[in-house]
Formats: sequence, structure tokens, C-alpha cells
Amino acid sequence: MDFSGSDAIESALSLLAVTLEARGESPYDLVVIGGAAINLAGFAIRPTRDVDVLGLLDRREPGETAMLAKRKPLPEPVVSAARAVAEALGLDPNWLNAGPADLLDWGMPDGFAQRLIIRRFGPKLAIHTPAREDLICLKVYAAADTGVGRHTEDLNAMRPACDELLDGARWAATQDPSDGFRGMLVQLLRYYGCDQAAEVFSDES
Repeated sequence: MDFSGSDAIESALSLLAVTLEARGESPYDLVVIGGAAINLAGFAIRPTRDVDVLGLLDRREPGETAMLAKRKPLPEPVVSAARAVAEALGLDPNWLNAGPADLLDWGMPDGFAQRLIIRRFGPKLAIHTPAREDLICLKVYAAADTGVGRHTEDLNAMRPACDELLDGARWAATQDPSDGFRGMLVQLLRYYGCDQAAEVFSDES
């Protein structure tokens, strides 16, 4: 079953939080990206198959720098609780997954962790979603890789300016520096009518 929008995603995450608390588990802070983040941030209401977890954020004292850690697979208590939620709500057993975690191997946009937006679902679960500028970077990367489709639709929902798309292309190129992918990024910029940004980006190669 797909999630129809933010309400369905929030229901699943709320039940996940309740399950973790009932089992006496430690608190977890999950950084969520992809379509689920787009829905939770209120930029669009669209179906999505799953909730993509980029990594875990450690809980630190106020004023300290948060650290984003790769966990693939997710911790077993989270996986087990998510499976229980799947059974209760009729979801795919892997509705909560660490599929995009490898993005962390090459680094996120500067200041990414400090800009995360938190939403608490109880004492045992907090969900962090990227700021708009970071969602744009992630969606530029995804859209260049897959072409016109749901990722360009998500970008459209955020109404990025050409300079924001250029920043996204620059970050996406750190994930895949190949000439072929740079060409895809140039095509994406031109698709959005950002010819000047495309020229700037081409000159930087």
C-alpha cells in the first residue's frame, strides 16, 4: 500500500513512536528525505511508496553541533517496530528503510544537519526533514539521474529559482563527478529555462 500523503505518513510514524515507547526502546532521531519529506514539509501532497531514512541524528545538548550518522541497515529495534507497524496498517514490510543512506558517503550540502527541521512524535521518536534549500539539492540530483517525472514534479512544487537550481547542480556533481552526469545536470538546468546557470555550471567543469 502506498502512502497517500502526509496524513498517512504521520499515522505510520505516530504508531512507530508508540510501538518504540511500549517496548521500552531508546529514543531515535531519524533524518527522512525523498517523497515522505516533501509531504511532511507541506510542499506537495503526493503518493509515495515508503519513508526513506538518510541516517540517524544524535541527540546533543542545545548549542552543540548535531552529528548525522549513516546506519544501513537501520537499528534492529527500529526495524522490528516498523515491521509491527506494517502488519497493523497493511504496509510494505520495508516501508521504513535506509535506501538513500549511501548519499552520506560523499557528504551533504554544507550546514545540512544544522538546518534540519524537527518534528517529535513522542519521547522515543523524532523525525528530521531537510530545509527547502537542501531538498532542492537532493531533488536536483534525483531528477538529473531519472529525468522528467516525480522528482521534477517535486522541484516544481518548491518553485526553485535558477540560482537555487545551480547550487543544487553543484552539490549533485559532488555525488557523481562524471562527465556524463554533469551533462545531465546541464540538461536539467536548461529544462527549467536556466540557460545562464547552465552556462556557468558548464564553465566550472
